[in-house]
Amino acid sequence: MYQESLIDSLIEAGWHVLDSDLDETALRNWRELALICLTDLLGSDHIYVQQFTGWVRQKEKLNLMAAGGVLVAAREMASKMKSVEGSAL
Repeated sequence: MYQESLIDSLIEAGWHVLDSDLDETALRNWRELALICLTDLLGSDHIYVQQFTGWVRQKEKLNLMAAGGVLVAAREMASKMKSVEGSAL
């Protein structure tokens, strides 16, 4: 639940970065926190982490929207991981 809530917050923060016309400080903070979250959840070698890193290197709005899409996919994966863990008990 915590990871899903954190990812939801990061998705929302990503929209604020886009609305701020890519404020450098907000972008940097969002990028760093999202990367930490994704890496903790999935590991540094996971394709979502690699894709996110690639998208946020480019500071264009469409690329950042794609990076936000990676966060949405990671949220879904976290939800599925949680349900699998719960059914194993």
